[in-house]
Amino acid sequence: MVRIAPRYDERIIKAALELDNRDEPIAEICRRVAAHVQELGITRPSYVHLRRLIRAERDRREEELARRKELLRIAADVYEDTIRARVVDTFEVAERVREAGR
Repeated sequence: MVRIAPRYDERIIKAALELDNRDEPIAEICRRVAAHVQELGITRPSYVHLRRLIRAERDRREEELARRKELLRIAADVYEDTIRARVVDTFEVAERVREAGR
């Protein structure tokens, strides 16, 4: 069987995720990861693959942050309704939570 995509050592992926800093360009992160893994004696990963990995992780983190913010808004709305002695529509809350999870 021919391998189509490279299989990177878990230490490379871990280093990329730990060294990522949104305030710095991806190219700088890639240089740091490459230097780190060379010290470990591992072959340097390509810039293209690291960039794809870092971009995907940044996107995942943004989506997670947006989900958490929406869940906090939902909790604040339920709290406000409770404080003002309004009836909380649990079906509406459940639907909002389900939508936030998507």
